[in-house]
Amino acid sequence: MNNGQGGVKVKTGSPPKRLMFSSFLLFFVILANQVGTGLSGFQRIIFQSAGHDAWISVCMAGAWSHLTVWVMLRTLKLNPNMDLYEVHKDLYGRYVGGIINALIMLYMLTAVIVISRNYVEMVQTWIFPDLPTWLLSAFLAMLITYGVLGGIRIVVGIAFISAILTIWLIIFLYFPIRYAEWTHLTPIMEASISELAQGMVKMSLTIVGFEILMFVYPFIRNKHRAPLSAHLGLFATTVIYVAVMLVTIVYFSPGQLSKTVWATFSLFKIVAFPFLERFEYVAISIWMLVVLPNLMMYMWAASKGIKRIFGWKQKYALYTFALILVVVSIFFKTRLQINILNDIFSKAALTIVFGYPWVLYAAVLFKQHFHKKREGI
Repeated sequence: MNNGQGGVKVKTGSPPKRLMFSSFLLFFVILANQVGTGLSGFQRIIFQSAGHDAWISVCMAGAWSHLTVWVMLRTLKLNPNMDLYEVHKDLYGRYVGGIINALIMLYMLTAVIVISRNYVEMVQTWIFPDLPTWLLSAFLAMLITYGVLGGIRIVVGIAFISAILTIWLIIFLYFPIRYAEWTHLTPIMEASISELAQGMVKMSLTIVGFEILMFVYPFIRNKHRAPLSAHLGLFATTVIYVAVMLVTIVYFSPGQLSKTVWATFSLFKIVAFPFLERFEYVAISIWMLVVLPNLMMYMWAASKGIKRIFGWKQKYALYTFALILVVVSIFFKTRLQINILNDIFSKAALTIVFGYPWVLYAAVLFKQHFHKKREGI
């Protein structure tokens, strides 16, 4: 396709069939990519803004996500064989599109670093306080590299397996529910609209992940079924977050919740079996299966960006980014530093994931209208 800016040509052919996957797997891609390290401790942050109405903020964030995915799908439907990088080149031209693509690629790489560093901190806090950051980061980098080298179908397959192998953890919410104080939820709607909105905005770091749709869409085999799978994945994620938020509110007192950093794993502390006392250790170990699809998806998208922008082989970009992941993770040592990293990423995610798709859709529509008008259609 020619975009009329310096003769830039963008390939619009479908990817090889061997790289494509069924649309129903998009449900697991969205689910696995949204449920990550954020689920382990998002409650305190939302509670600080919206109080015991924090679950309403989570519902609002879920609704906002559905609207954003709707506009993403509208854009992708107009360019069914292009990912976001190719849409940018076609829409903005080689140079402007290349700059925007570089920013998107940097966002993807930052997402890998944020998720990885938060998981490493989780392991250091709960299980191995003396574990060197570089060691676990290097181990994660090797797993990510191995998975992404297998291609998009392998990464999607890992997302599917991850969802199947970890969804059972929700069952253990039954244990804290036995000690629930349901009066903690009343009075409903005590928080103001602005407080609920603040809570919704703070969910951005936790609920992002569905933007991966803009990169995997060309690889979906039955694209007409993609909207249903994407929205079902979003709905399932929202239900999980709302359920965890509700259980957390009714289990902890307001004073406890405002000080509990890892609320989800604190809920697991009361799970006990005759043969297993510290179930939270098992949960944190299994949580690696939860974060791996996140890391692989974002790393795949970031390394794909290098290929699109500079024409490098994707595997060389992958090796470089894996090294960057290990090196950069070492510099974030304290909780304060990690919080600063999370805050910066959260603000970027709010703009890129929830705001920019609307601008992009408007730009694509404007360009189509301009071309039709110029051609006299």
